[in-house]
Amino acid sequence: MIKLFKIIIFPSLFLVVVVNPSSSQTFNSNLQNSKLQNGSRNKILIKAMLTAGITAGLYSYDQKIKNWVQKHRSKSSDRISEFFRFFGDGKKLKFPLFIFYSYGYFFKNKKVKKTTILCLESFLVSGTITTVIKYAGHRHRPNTNDPYDRWDGPGFSNLNLSFPSGHSSTAFSIATVIASEYDNIFLIQLLSYGTATLTALSRVNDNAHWASDVFFGSAIGYFTAKAIISLNRSKNEKKVFLPVINNRYSGLLILYTF
Repeated sequence: MIKLFKIIIFPSLFLVVVVNPSSSQTFNSNLQNSKLQNGSRNKILIKAMLTAGITAGLYSYDQKIKNWVQKHRSKSSDRISEFFRFFGDGKKLKFPLFIFYSYGYFFKNKKVKKTTILCLESFLVSGTITTVIKYAGHRHRPNTNDPYDRWDGPGFSNLNLSFPSGHSSTAFSIATVIASEYDNIFLIQLLSYGTATLTALSRVNDNAHWASDVFFGSAIGYFTAKAIISLNRSKNEKKVFLPVINNRYSGLLILYTF
């Protein structure tokens, strides 16, 4: 048995630096861009430290949180969890994404098409990050009745893949894209983040994940979506290559927008 969590891997590993290649750029504008980039780096570092700190804090209370939630678990909370569990299931979400893209394609709605593609990219990348961390740690789930600090370490076993939560990363990877692309509509933002939050909480209610699992998974989804959006704003490519790794297969996915 390996008791892990000595190293926290956080998802804020994305740094977007925009460089103006124009040769007529002055020293002052270079300096201004440098300050903006440094400010952006500092913000990313702060967010990464906050994510790691909150995850570590939740980790120390995981057992107590589990005990409290399971003590107050009810039929009503189970019904709510069952409903929202759908929004974190990647296999089931592929069809709705296909429907939305088809709608955008046939009705010439570029906004819907773009949002759907970004959702798919974010979902696949966050899923890959989540899977890699799962297999690196092999944390035991709370429903095994093992202690919260039981980790098996790196390996290829499909058992004990509690940290981080895949449902949480999936829900937030899609919700963040939708909320960001329709940031002028408060109701969409509220529904997107509200649904993702309840999806994440359902995993704690179901005793499938520890609290730190769902928080870290949510952070992966959120930061991945923000990075995907930033990267896509700096380019306009119809073809995208994405690495895909999960517990069923791995490979390279080519997305082509038409």
